[in-house]
Amino acid sequence: MKLISNHTRILFWMLIKNVQTIFKLYPNMRKMARTPEKYTKQELDDYVDLVVDTIIEKCHFHINVHGLENIPADKGVLVCPNHQEKTDIVVIRKSFPRPIGYVIDSFAAKRHFCREICRMVPSITMPKNSMKGMIKAIEKLTDELKNKEDYVIFPEGRYAPDCKHLLPFLGGTFKSALRSHVPIVPTAIINSNHVFDRGAPKPYVIDVYYLSPIFYDDYKDMKTNDIAALVQGKVQEVVDKYQR
Repeated sequence: MKLISNHTRILFWMLIKNVQTIFKLYPNMRKMARTPEKYTKQELDDYVDLVVDTIIEKCHFHINVHGLENIPADKGVLVCPNHQEKTDIVVIRKSFPRPIGYVIDSFAAKRHFCREICRMVPSITMPKNSMKGMIKAIEKLTDELKNKEDYVIFPEGRYAPDCKHLLPFLGGTFKSALRSHVPIVPTAIINSNHVFDRGAPKPYVIDVYYLSPIFYDDYKDMKTNDIAALVQGKVQEVVDKYQR
């Protein structure tokens, strides 16, 4: 119930504050999302970036990025952040130094804006209630990573009620990394959960920490649940230090 009310609150807040801007951007976004094959990858990326920049500007938040030097230069990495708020996909899109695809649950992929973004940039829908669908999603992610595409996945699978204490990272999150032999980049998103709070200071500051990558040779002999615990531990250390 909390997730639904939060989503409604965020959409209502954005609509009231930015009616003119949203009505200018959203129709064209829907048009492009319905027929993405008519546009180049660069055109789709550029329009998504325009939408992301507009959301950041109109919602008055600023992103401090730490640890860009930890992101491997070669494409094909799996970015694994904690998950605090719906703006997290915007935060990663803006802070990551190159275009990145999303693994997103099937419910979230049906929401306005998320739905369009997922059709315009590389994305993989992860159904939670279909084992067959989950297996297909893992296989697709494995192929994408092998093809040197960068992806972000939220290992908690949902928002943590208390952002200071992460939910258990799911072992299945890391099956594709094991199969594709890619680096895993633990990532900590700090204080995005307060961005829409009434009375929050403006501009509101969100911090993103890209931590040292975990390379395949360092986790190849581990089980997925142990990899999950390793990544979660690294993210939790940063959350403990900085999360309000």
